[in-house]
Amino acid sequence: MREIFSTQSKSFLFKEWKYIRRKILPLSIGLAIFGFLTVILLLALPYLADFLESLLPEVTPEMSIQSFMDSTNSIVSIIAVILCADAIAGEREQNTLVLIQTKPISPVSVILTKLAVRYLLVLISTIAGAIAVFFGTWAFIGLPDIQSFIVSLIVYAITLFTYMSIGILISTIAKSQISAGVISAVVILVITLISAFLMFEEFQPYNIFMMSVNLSMMEFSPTNIAIVCVVLFLLGSALIAVSVLAYYSEKELTRKKV
Repeated sequence: MREIFSTQSKSFLFKEWKYIRRKILPLSIGLAIFGFLTVILLLALPYLADFLESLLPEVTPEMSIQSFMDSTNSIVSIIAVILCADAIAGEREQNTLVLIQTKPISPVSVILTKLAVRYLLVLISTIAGAIAVFFGTWAFIGLPDIQSFIVSLIVYAITLFTYMSIGILISTIAKSQISAGVISAVVILVITLISAFLMFEEFQPYNIFMMSVNLSMMEFSPTNIAIVCVVLFLLGSALIAVSVLAYYSEKELTRKKV
């Protein structure tokens, strides 16, 4: 535990954060604009064709939030996995991983640092975009259910943690950024296909990766939501543990410890 909070580990964390923090504002603005476009498109759809008007006789605030969460979940899942996929693979390909391995930084510190800074980048940006959409929905459609909105963001945050953990594991076992990207694309495709098969109402409680989306329009018991959050967290934690073991297996045996 002391290695995780060592001076070298803190320096490594600040270095990673300094590199990643400049991306928060552009990503936040991008997701906010994307969110507003989602709301505007939802309002415009009934006027584009008669059959769309019959499908959407009335656009509700809940529909707006769900539409944003659905689109964001799809896009951010790709961003999250690919962003993490080059965390270790990129260092390995640039021959800087050897330099990191010579420092007295534990594998746990390396993996958690790589994960944490990227997780904060995407989470902060997404929350900023979601808040912008919330107020935009309030202004043009009506006030969304605040409790449902907050719960959706909490479940989304845990879902994002799992996506990030997948990316970190891929990055740890991949030998190059290209292979990490290919594996990431395949994994996202598989998750998307599974979620598509679980789109029917009777399967919605088991669709853990889409829970944050479905919360806006469907009723779930607190127990069901808690179970999904625990499953997602345990899955992400297990993937991180495997990543640490995979990273440790290629560490030099003579690595100095604090």
